Amino acid sequence: MSPRVGPSGPLSREKIVTAAIEVADEVGLEAMTMKRVAERLSAGAMSLYRHVADKDELIAAMVEQVTEEYTYPDQAGLDWREAMHALARQDWGAFLDHPWMLTATATTSPPFGTASLAAMEWALTALDELDLSPPVAARAIMTINNYVQGSARALLGGSQAEAGDDPGRNWQQRLADVDLDAFPRLSRLIRHPLPDGERDWFADGLDVILDGIQADSNTPGG
Repeated sequence: MSPRVGPSGPLSREKIVTAAIEVADEVGLEAMTMKRVAERLSAGAMSLYRHVADKDELIAAMVEQVTEEYTYPDQAGLDWREAMHALARQDWGAFLDHPWMLTATATTSPPFGTASLAAMEWALTALDELDLSPPVAARAIMTINNYVQGSARALLGGSQAEAGDDPGRNWQQRLADVDLDAFPRLSRLIRHPLPDGERDWFADGLDVILDGIQADSNTPGG
């Protein structure tokens, strides 16, 4: 039986995964169905199953493709903090460009393919210079991942999903006219002047985490 031929030629796993990513970018992961992907390819839904077993397998392949597109840089010349910043920025970019990745990877058993495993190995290798025990290194990476995902969720959940949005300034604007007399510490925080110009709040928050990781490395048994 000859393969289904659409406007762009015979179907392939690669074309299906690329189309699925495009659909998920537009409507989200839950609304991304095999039928919608097939319509994007001008094909019948059943023809997709010759290349992917089901939606779960398709999502795993989608995560792999995006992970490959956001491969971490060469570690040569990077110290561990610079490497963690590079990791966070790459993941941050992936989540902002493909918000459905937040859902696809936010499970206790996310899909792991070769690209995902290589990313984990890259992160663990970057922490070698701290001589952390394997569980502590894994905890450090998990904490960074949670920070990146949480920051992306907060940003994407706002009215403006711009990477430069400053949560501190946003809070100051929202609470500027609110009576905070009953909340003196919050009032002091909101009234506290922020530095002029743009702040890299994402990097600043990450540095708080990295300071804790560094402290762990200086602790006996860390």
